Amino acid sequence: MSSTPGADPEPGSQDPQASTTPAPDRGMTAAPAGDSQPALEEDAKQRGRLARLVRNQRFVKLVAVIIMIALLYYAFFVVLPSEINWDDVTAALSALTAAQVAVLGLSGVIVMVFLGWASKASLPGLNIYQGFESSGTSQMTAFVVPPPGDYLIRFSMYRTYGFTDAQSGVSVLIAMVLRYVVIFFMPVLGYGVALVGGVAPPNGLAWFIGLTVAWVVAVFLLRQVIRSDAAAHAVGRWISAAASKVMRLFHRTPAKDLEASVVDFGFKTRGTIEENRTSLAASNFLWGLSNVLVLGLAIRFSGIDSSTISLAGIFLTAGALMVVNILPIPGKNALVAPALFTMLALTTTADQSDLTAALVLYRVVTWIEPMLFGIVLFLLWRRRVRRDTVTTVNDEFAEK
Repeated sequence: MSSTPGADPEPGSQDPQASTTPAPDRGMTAAPAGDSQPALEEDAKQRGRLARLVRNQRFVKLVAVIIMIALLYYAFFVVLPSEINWDDVTAALSALTAAQVAVLGLSGVIVMVFLGWASKASLPGLNIYQGFESSGTSQMTAFVVPPPGDYLIRFSMYRTYGFTDAQSGVSVLIAMVLRYVVIFFMPVLGYGVALVGGVAPPNGLAWFIGLTVAWVVAVFLLRQVIRSDAAAHAVGRWISAAASKVMRLFHRTPAKDLEASVVDFGFKTRGTIEENRTSLAASNFLWGLSNVLVLGLAIRFSGIDSSTISLAGIFLTAGALMVVNILPIPGKNALVAPALFTMLALTTTADQSDLTAALVLYRVVTWIEPMLFGIVLFLLWRRRVRRDTVTTVNDEFAEK
């Protein structure tokens, strides 16, 4: 019987091609050719080996040790030599008495304690030692890895303390933002104290007004973002528009999600900041003042009395140094020293030499000391994490 092309087959009849050539499934891809099957199997084997290697605790520990040694080498033999002359460090420390070295060391611990308190205030449920441990370890990382690399270390440590990713992320975000708020407030405070003390440079009033206006506007916008989503949307649109104009000047494509990021920041941090605003403000402000304490001690121990650099001058210098220290450029001391000589009206070679020695001491206390503490705290943390992991595994086996 003949059939018309395109017509349906009669009931009971069978298309000879239907039994030999199945209709292709449009939702599936064609099977790989036979010669590619060995390659796929080899790729699967390689992935399996890699997975087993990653799960190997000894391998993971070895990698962690190698990374730690590499970071320490980079810190002490690459980063620090570009910032500090070790001969100057030796000379500055050898000029101090044992009591002065002890007092300077204690002042450095005070800086780290206030920073730990700030970490505790940014994460409800964190105790003061955990705040000190996490902030000390992140300080060690901050001198090697540019921000926000140091905050990633805090995030990892918070997770081992039992906090969720969301809690850890919000805490890191709050700590980072408020730290920069305080850093940029210190020059405002420094110029204000210098104006009251009568030691401000000739353009001190203009700098004070300009910095104050900029800081107040920034804090006002931050407060609006935290207070409500509607205000966060408005601020986010304004920031997005401003960023787009700046990016176009450099022929770059502006980010499209700035407004959403601003709103997300306000929503996530609102509860913690409103609940702990007093502790957050006090801890971060005292951290800033503790840096002034370190610099003041370094200046006095270097032989500079109040007739050469007054307390107001110390505040002014500390504010400038805290801002300069966050700049990702090598040799910041060499760049800032001449500006400080002019700002403080230091004209004699002896005074300039003494201030240079004081700056070296300040760097030792705020750089090298936290790095050494950070190494110890990191090793203690890693040891405790490994011990807790072993205990947990043993408990699980015991229950079985």
